[in-house]
Amino acid sequence: MLTSRSVDKPKSTLAIIFVVILALSSGASQLVFDNSEDGFFPDNETVDLLNEIEDEYQASVDFIRVIDEMDEGELLLTDTWQQLALSEAMLLNDSNFKEYQYPIFGSQANFGMAGSAIQWQSIQDPLTAQIWLSQVSLATETLRNSNDSSFNESLDNLTEIAKIIPKLEPVTSESLIDWQPGDPNEWLPRLDSGQNLTESINETIWKTYSLFGFNSAKSDVQKDLMNERLESMISDLYALKGQQSIDYRGIMLSSIPVGEREDPWNMSGPVITTLAVSSDPEVYGLEANQFAIVEENINDWSKLLLEDLQEATGDSEIRTFSFSQFGVGSTETLGKEIGILTGSAFMLLAIILWFNFRSVRETAYVMTLTIFAIAATYGLSGWLQTLGVNMTFNAAMNSIPVLLLAIGVDYGLHVVLRIREELKVADSKDDVSRETLRDFSLEARKVAIRRGTIFTSIALLIAIFTDMVGFLSFRFSSLSFLQVFGTVIAIGLFFIYILSISALPALMTIIPPKKISINKASKIEVGPIAKGLGELSTKPWKVGIIAIILLMPMYFGFQQLEVGFEQRDQFDPSIEVVADFIMLS
Repeated sequence: MLTSRSVDKPKSTLAIIFVVILALSSGASQLVFDNSEDGFFPDNETVDLLNEIEDEYQASVDFIRVIDEMDEGELLLTDTWQQLALSEAMLLNDSNFKEYQYPIFGSQANFGMAGSAIQWQSIQDPLTAQIWLSQVSLATETLRNSNDSSFNESLDNLTEIAKIIPKLEPVTSESLIDWQPGDPNEWLPRLDSGQNLTESINETIWKTYSLFGFNSAKSDVQKDLMNERLESMISDLYALKGQQSIDYRGIMLSSIPVGEREDPWNMSGPVITTLAVSSDPEVYGLEANQFAIVEENINDWSKLLLEDLQEATGDSEIRTFSFSQFGVGSTETLGKEIGILTGSAFMLLAIILWFNFRSVRETAYVMTLTIFAIAATYGLSGWLQTLGVNMTFNAAMNSIPVLLLAIGVDYGLHVVLRIREELKVADSKDDVSRETLRDFSLEARKVAIRRGTIFTSIALLIAIFTDMVGFLSFRFSSLSFLQVFGTVIAIGLFFIYILSISALPALMTIIPPKKISINKASKIEVGPIAKGLGELSTKPWKVGIIAIILLMPMYFGFQQLEVGFEQRDQFDPSIEVVADFIMLS
């Protein structure tokens, strides 16, 4: 019925098909792409529980990383540490990220070698500490030796000087910009030696307690007053003592590759400076399902930050990385790959079709209709996603257009060749002299197109039904990406079949065929290879021997197969953001 209508009313049929395809294709904008490993997890209770725990307890955080490549010995230069400090300061000061900073590193959102070096110099470096230790010690002894007339003044002085005792505070952009790293060759050995202030702090605490202890020469009133006024100073000293156990060297080395940590200051490779920012859509005033917008924003802001960093430091090799950049970059790459793979397959299959048809127009019919079927397939998948059916695409879907092209070409090839055969049969049944396909009347062509399409559609219907059942069986898989893959292929097969028995005969009815010889148009010859293979069917013992020979390497090869999946193996390391992701992971 569909074929008959297409032949009888080809223009209206094509108009209806065009409108339907246009409506379906518009749904492609609703497609969701996800290149994360989640798409390769099975759909079971364990994974559901994992997702629930992640949604409930895992904060939505992205890490903006500045990657600075170092040559050997550069970490021994003052300029290098100043550049690292500038990079960290610019991360903290960036106006786009400032509102969304997430204090995940203790009480601060930034994490870098320069910031850690500043905290080490302030909290643990014995040489830096001599300044405040000597002042506190002098003020303590002055109070100890004070008389009644100078007691209050000495106590006030010690209380005031105690304020310079360093406290563990977040590293700010101002402190990073103002930091004078000095000569790294002088302070890095102290960092490596693990020196700290534990003994000096213990001595200072003991001296402070002795001011109002049992052996103190002060009056009880003065002791009580010192006990009250110096309580905060003693608390600061104990807090500072506890901070002597912080491994600042280990923290700093976590910013460089593991393989370079044996001799870190002579390393060559990337140094990472990090800023944590929220990636929760609700923090950005968006709906919870609008993560893609947040991802795009962070990606764009990271690019702007990189431009500012390169301009400020004069270092064009500096890079930035974030999971948002990785998500956007890999998705863009996925789109490019689909285009490249589909384009290559399109050209190759078009050439093969032309060699069979010897007609550009009929080759164009089949290829164009297959592309329309693919567009409708992607569009319907997008509409299903909008309706709540999981149709999330990932890198595994790159093969879908190529598969549909191959199947579409196969179906179209059968239809066109069968129509040509019907024309040749019709020519042999009458006395009309014809040389080419163009010589047939419109009515004769309609009869041949109708008969050829209907007879072919019977075989195609069986083929497409079995193919669709096979691919739809993927819906029973526990892997969500296989479910989507099978469903999309099945949809594509259906559209290809419909267009092959409707739009294709309509086009062949409207547009006259090429002036190609009738005999050449449907010439089918059995070649020597096909003839030889056919003769093997009469010699079963030869077939058995050949089968055994072919199966032997397969048998041993299957034993060497390893079943497993590593998400990183699916990425293209030639892409900078992907290479950075692999390096960081």
